[in-house]
Amino acid sequence: CFPTLSTLLARKKISKYYHEFEDAHEIPPATGNLRLHQNALAKFLSEFDTVCKKQNLEYWIDFGTLLGAIRHGGFIPWDDDIDISMARDDYEKLISNFSTWFADDSDFELIFKNNNRNKCFVKLCHKELTTLFIDIFPYDFYYSSLTDEGKRELSDKLSNCKSLNAFSNVNGAEQIRNYFKEQTAIILEQKSVDLNSKPAIFMGLDFPHKWKNKVYDYETIYPIKRIKFEKFEFNAPNKPEEVLASIYGKYMEIPKDSYPRHTGFLDMSEDYVKKLENYIDSGV
Repeated sequence: CFPTLSTLLARKKISKYYHEFEDAHEIPPATGNLRLHQNALAKFLSEFDTVCKKQNLEYWIDFGTLLGAIRHGGFIPWDDDIDISMARDDYEKLISNFSTWFADDSDFELIFKNNNRNKCFVKLCHKELTTLFIDIFPYDFYYSSLTDEGKRELSDKLSNCKSLNAFSNVNGAEQIRNYFKEQTAIILEQKSVDLNSKPAIFMGLDFPHKWKNKVYDYETIYPIKRIKFEKFEFNAPNKPEEVLASIYGKYMEIPKDSYPRHTGFLDMSEDYVKKLENYIDSGV
């Protein structure tokens, strides 16, 4: 389901409603089809979490999903997608072993998302329920820890990486991933990374987010811990408040644009709604 005119027109009304609240904690959860969609997404993530435990893969909820966990105990009331991140090694393991870890008859499929604007990452999607997907973003380790000034300098370097201008000449998922690995190696000055030294960790070049700060201390992310999200517990950064402050600044404030961005929840057919309900009620 993609947003149609009816959904686009509803966004202004939805955003106005949320801004009637002075405190984000007072905002009630979503209702109707949006809430149904959120519940299905939470289950979808719980199924992925189960596979990660079995295969010793480490991930953490990030961006809007992390914000929802801290500010609302689950989904931001108007949110309609899931964001998670993984260190590069686990990210590559997931891609390489996906067909082995997920049976052909499973609900999962892994899609390489390339919008030809230097933004490439994988999406874990439900084969039949097309509104259910998880965006997965890679992070890379720097070769050492960094001072606050060093983190700012590296963030600027990542934002202004001129080598990405050649990206449009690269074709194919594997070639594109190798290209970004090469560019990351240049950022790292070809130096090896020793995780025992607890180096800094930064957002991968694959998806150059708009955020000004892209670098964290090792201790901000690790060790990964479990936190509540809806009726589940999922992996989260060690210091989630530091992550959110770095990304959003005053993250407890209600943002200007407060509406669903990815799902045309107003346009779901009765048949699709029933499928979501059946999925939520089914076993894992």
